[in-house]
Amino acid sequence: MAFRSAHAVRVPHGLGTRLLDELDRNSLPAGEARQPLSADDFVKLFRDAIEQLEAQVAKGESHPPMRKQEVDLMCRCLLSCSSLVEAIECAAQFCAMLHPRAGKLSLELQGARAVFHMDSLRHKRSSAACLVDLTGLFCYLQLFAWLTGQTLPVDSVFLAHPKREDAMPFLGLFDAPVAVGKPTYGFSFEASLLTRPVIRQPAELAAFLVDFPFRLIGAAPSVVSVTQQVRAFLQAALAHESELPTLGAIAAALGISEPTLRRHLAAEGVSYQQLRKLCLCESAQRCLRETDWTISRIAGHLGFSSEAAFRRAFQDWTGQAPSRYRTLAAAIV
Repeated sequence: MAFRSAHAVRVPHGLGTRLLDELDRNSLPAGEARQPLSADDFVKLFRDAIEQLEAQVAKGESHPPMRKQEVDLMCRCLLSCSSLVEAIECAAQFCAMLHPRAGKLSLELQGARAVFHMDSLRHKRSSAACLVDLTGLFCYLQLFAWLTGQTLPVDSVFLAHPKREDAMPFLGLFDAPVAVGKPTYGFSFEASLLTRPVIRQPAELAAFLVDFPFRLIGAAPSVVSVTQQVRAFLQAALAHESELPTLGAIAAALGISEPTLRRHLAAEGVSYQQLRKLCLCESAQRCLRETDWTISRIAGHLGFSSEAAFRRAFQDWTGQAPSRYRTLAAAIV
């Protein structure tokens, strides 16, 4: 996984020094790390510095910061979401339960742009608080990218802190214009990206959480196969009882041509039709095992024109009638 590799992190020039200087400014232990840092050394410095600064800032806010266990639990909750917009809304609801320790998150639509707001609810602005809040903002950007398996390109970033120099050299991490002195922290991106499906699975979470949110600097989300991305689009449509997207629609959402997507799938030894049948079969089996829906309702849920058509398809997929599969599954449980 990219977040575990010692080579996955590119230490931004000057950030280690900036963290150490802030520790000195706040009379906090800075350690012996002023020599050039390896990626793993930087992760340790980053973790130690932000945790110390966060605790220092919290003293002036009269409430403790969000705990690592709570951050991990939020990530686990977000895995249950089907799309990026749902994940952002879920994160906002989770933070609201911890008010005011987790700040306040919100999503705003401005025409074709989506704007993610992070209000840290600070009573006081300081350079230390700026570094802590910037870490939080970058953490959300990387978390949303990891969940969807694709980088989230932002076109603008804004900070509630009024002094740009206090945020240097963090600003280069976002690869977008940065404005300071705004009411909240946040970033904007194309609203169309909100429909991206969440494709990560629970089994992938433990590796991601090892250093989260501290092994994020310069790290891209782990590579997700084209097969997994196409399956995620199909699974998201099934979860919402929507019409299954065509290969062309998925290609457009991924920003590539349909022939290119078909070639990528072929290189991974699979076709769109195979993935479509697999997703329908898996969803049908799950409905038969985990719900008391009638066969007719399952057929409609999966988009079949009739119960008979679904029965024929399921027989072809599994060699069993739906009712027989349900009976055997119940017996195993």
